[in-house]
Amino acid sequence: MTEYKYISTVLNKFDLPLEIKLAVPKEENFDQTILDQIVKQVDIQVKKYDELFSVENRNSFLSKFQDGDETALMISETFREVYEQTITAEQMTQHYFSSYYNGKYDPVGLLNGWIIDQLFNQYLIKLLSVDNIDGVSLRCGEDVRLASRPDIDFNWRIAIKDPNNLDILLATYFLKNGAVSTSNEVHSLRKESSNIEQVTIVTNNTLDAKIWSSAGISAGTNKFPQFIEKYHLTGMIVDKNLGMENFRDGFTDKVALKQDV
Repeated sequence: MTEYKYISTVLNKFDLPLEIKLAVPKEENFDQTILDQIVKQVDIQVKKYDELFSVENRNSFLSKFQDGDETALMISETFREVYEQTITAEQMTQHYFSSYYNGKYDPVGLLNGWIIDQLFNQYLIKLLSVDNIDGVSLRCGEDVRLASRPDIDFNWRIAIKDPNNLDILLATYFLKNGAVSTSNEVHSLRKESSNIEQVTIVTNNTLDAKIWSSAGISAGTNKFPQFIEKYHLTGMIVDKNLGMENFRDGFTDKVALKQDV
């Protein structure tokens, strides 16, 4: 069995660490210049996103949009795409996912997943064609996108911790490809009364994973199972009273599913 080494580097994205990680079978044969080049490219792109979406920069398109200037929707394809994604996400989740805070548009809840997907598809996935790189991963906070070479028996290990005690391991996902997002804070104006503490979603891309993990926290233990069933979601819920509840492709082990979302 191959013993892998993990080569990683961390960039700063919107004041959050963005970690690039590569799985290599032979560290001594790893070409560091390949990673260095990718890091430079990712860093340049992240700075472009920051210029568009930074709430700290009063000249960013997002800041201007919050002040009532909608020019960004007409001249920036990237801004328009993110805006349309937030609208779709709100409609799909019945506004349990929301992009409005304090009366202003702020797509931060979706942006993390969207940016990870964009960077991953543009810069990281192609590294799997490079010799001696068997896996690639991009993480920001509790959102991660990963992939591995199809001809190699390698899986990424994603640990899910107890929201009340990070020293306690609740579950481990072994994934060859996909995305995982874990949420434990409410970022929506619509919230059901619930004892839900954490939601983890496993799916194909970080954008969807982020949307549903955020919506799950707001929808709560009683409402969210309806979305789990309708959209065939996979992941787990941590509830203060019910404990840990797993679901896969819309089927769950404990939560009673209801009809008519």
